Amino acid sequence: MEKILIKNGLIYDPLTKRKEIGDIAIAGSQIVDPGDFDFPLVIDAAGCLVVPGLIDFHLHCFSAVSDVAVDADILCLPNGVTTCVDAGTAGTAGFESCYRQHVCSSITTIKALLHVAPGGLVTARHPENQAPGVWDGEAVRLLVKKYLSVIVGLKVRMSASVLEPFHLSIEPLAEAVSLAEELRLPVVVHVNDPNVEIGAITSLLRGGDVFCHMYAGEEKNILDSGMIKAEIHDARKRGVIFDACNGKNNFLFQVAFPAIKQGFLPDIISSDLNRSCVYRQPVISLPRLLSKYLALGMDLYDVIDTVTINPARWLGVQDMGTLRKGTVADVALFKVEEKQCTFFDCHQASVQGNQVLVPQLTIKDGTVVYCQSDFL
Repeated sequence: MEKILIKNGLIYDPLTKRKEIGDIAIAGSQIVDPGDFDFPLVIDAAGCLVVPGLIDFHLHCFSAVSDVAVDADILCLPNGVTTCVDAGTAGTAGFESCYRQHVCSSITTIKALLHVAPGGLVTARHPENQAPGVWDGEAVRLLVKKYLSVIVGLKVRMSASVLEPFHLSIEPLAEAVSLAEELRLPVVVHVNDPNVEIGAITSLLRGGDVFCHMYAGEEKNILDSGMIKAEIHDARKRGVIFDACNGKNNFLFQVAFPAIKQGFLPDIISSDLNRSCVYRQPVISLPRLLSKYLALGMDLYDVIDTVTINPARWLGVQDMGTLRKGTVADVALFKVEEKQCTFFDCHQASVQGNQVLVPQLTIKDGTVVYCQSDFL
């Protein structure tokens, strides 16, 4: 049983909001009371922020079925991420392969959204067919029952570029919500310049459903004459979750600046990492993306909440998003470096920041799985 003592770090527990210089003790796969063990590995975390392993709520890691995706451990472990959600890369036709090749073999814990289109996001070269007439509803039901601990919701994309080639508008979302209601699952909906009004989309969403890419959309977005639309406020009051989820094409400062100024902050910040933006602008990595929100004026600890306790609550997993004793030993260490840095949106507009979260060490299930080369 591996035993690790992390000393002298600035510990932040998102569950209790506790912030203090102190120690975290790990024995086996759990966080424990340090008084009960001798520790062969002692890590001096002075100058580091110590937080639960991050949860990237939206990325694409099912490379077994898609040329869009990159394996989870490459995307996650070097960036302090210990749990991720594949955001609908696979539909019913490919999910079994992804479960065997990725979920079962990755160090990173992988949850998944099941895409309503049977083929899922097989390529970026053409849109998927989300017409309800081609769905395999029975296969959806069987997969959800079989992989209840892995499949955490249904995914549908509401962009004109995805819907119009198949002469669709609101139908996929309406049918997805109906099917999700039957299965007692949430829906995660990609919204970026849809061919229907934003209010038509939010009117269908229930508490716990997720409005993804909240700061996207050149023409149709969450703003009306620079102000947050009433329908968006109403959706949040009903319990709809808003995910900033940047990706290569799904974030605009022209939407984010006025929204954040009005206090409309994300519940969750996820990366939408995929082959087009992993370790490249405008995303690079989840910690780099979180640093962008520091530049936009968000508080550091509020930012950490969006990638720990908030997605953990949505997933319904009590062991994640906290550093309390007795929970799983998923831990990430970061330095918050004072450094001038330029952050971009999908149109190359930019903003300057002066803080960057730099990963130093990742522990998954009590084992060191990544270490900055000069850290230990």
